[in-house]
Amino acid sequence: MSRTKELLKNTGILVVAKISTQVVSFLLLPLYTALLSTAEYGEIDVYTSLNMIVIPFLTLQSEMGIFRYFITAKTDDDRQSIVSSGISIICINVMIVSVIYYIVSCFFPIHYRYYLMLYYLSLTLSTVLLQIVRAEGKTKIYGIASFIASALAVCLNALFIAGFHWKVEGILIASIVAHLVSALYLIKKTEILEYYRWKAITKESYLTLLKYSTPLVFNQISSWVINYSDRLIIINFLGIGLNGIYAIANKFSNITSMFFGMFNLAWTESVVRSLDDEDAIEYISKLFMLIFNIYLVLITGIINILPFLYDLLINSAYEQAYYHVPILLVAMFFSGMAATLGSIFIACNKTKSVSVTTTISAICNFIVHMILLRCAGLYAASISSLVAFALLFLYRYIIVQKIFSIKFKVKKMIIPFLIMIFSWVGYISKNPFLILSGLLMNMIDIGIIIYQNKIMGKCLPNR
Repeated sequence: MSRTKELLKNTGILVVAKISTQVVSFLLLPLYTALLSTAEYGEIDVYTSLNMIVIPFLTLQSEMGIFRYFITAKTDDDRQSIVSSGISIICINVMIVSVIYYIVSCFFPIHYRYYLMLYYLSLTLSTVLLQIVRAEGKTKIYGIASFIASALAVCLNALFIAGFHWKVEGILIASIVAHLVSALYLIKKTEILEYYRWKAITKESYLTLLKYSTPLVFNQISSWVINYSDRLIIINFLGIGLNGIYAIANKFSNITSMFFGMFNLAWTESVVRSLDDEDAIEYISKLFMLIFNIYLVLITGIINILPFLYDLLINSAYEQAYYHVPILLVAMFFSGMAATLGSIFIACNKTKSVSVTTTISAICNFIVHMILLRCAGLYAASISSLVAFALLFLYRYIIVQKIFSIKFKVKKMIIPFLIMIFSWVGYISKNPFLILSGLLMNMIDIGIIIYQNKIMGKCLPNR
């Protein structure tokens, strides 16, 4: 199977696993916004948003190292050494962090402290097992396990919130159960446990994993600052109620974030596996431009369609979130493209470059947010995210040229960007004529992309 078809197949499996539950989740938005106050929604948003910073501390991102070196390992002994060493690092660190958390929670009361501890531990277990399965190339099992976790969480949320009226604690319990069930499925359907051997742990594997993974911890922390520090600033300066508004606005950009994330999983694997091929630069360069076009028309399409759906999905109490959505959607576009470039760094073992670029963007995000806070209010959060992700993309693009000579054809991007801006104007004005005109132009752009690339396969080099 060609690299392009393999990439599309893996992406398709991952996206299908997630998209169905995302649809159900959005259908449940009226239930959530009706039964949860803006403060309660803002509270659970903070807990779930902390995933991005808590999990890296628990795992030291060793699961990413396991994935990277498992793929390139030549023998089963090497794979056992990588998996065993990686799991040992994670177990030791989880025990240390858990003890510290327990001691701290005894002196500083934490709301839902036991639920939160179990929530993050169950998510850690599921995350590590999923990475090992993905490294084995068992994408279908990975997709099914992800689907089980998402679907079960959505169903239990509906039961616990609407049926038992548990609200915040109900959402946490639902997530705990969902991740544990997903982990059990992975263990049953694969031979993950066969890779762990105490005697297979080596100092060399330990050091290799730590050297590769540790910079990714700082990368995740910086990514969290860009994505979620806005919530903490909003809570402290504007109130938890407005954080609920901002959380709803992010729900729509999270659609694209989910898709981009699933694609990037498959993209990273494709880059790692094809890195030593003679035509690697040509393959990656052409596909990069195609990804850019697809991401942009997807964002524009959501901006065009959303005005017809927003009032049906969202309670009127959250109406203010409407105007933040396009800003956050464009921010997610740049975030997705930055992640696409980041995969090249990761495949080439340049994890320090990933960390440095993300840290610079995180600092930029915080500074811009604080500068705009007084004059722009809640808009400071969405604007600062857009600026930070745009700079992250540009910075990584400049640096990646030292590794791969990716040719970025700016002239071909002018018309798609103008269509996106036109659609944005239609969205804000709620003018049906402008909205439909933007949608028509975007559809024409999609047709042009398909024609120019001949549905991807014919224009991209294969193995």
